[in-house]
Amino acid sequence: MRQIISKEPWWAMPPKPGQDESELEWGWLVHYSEGEPRFEFVRERPTDSEIRNRKSCRITPSPE
Repeated sequence: MRQIISKEPWWAMPPKPGQDESELEWGWLVHYSEGEPRFEFVRERPTDSEIRNRKSCRITPSPE
């Protein structure tokens, strides 16, 4: 039986320069345990709090 190992907020497409995160399509990147680990994008919007507090899927500003 497959089990969820981890689940984190993830965008469907990276933001364009200057685009606000609130304009993005969000979902979940889910890592399952069945067989070889695999990732699956689930199109179910996380809460704004979950998006703000995510650990991954961030863009670091480039030095100018």
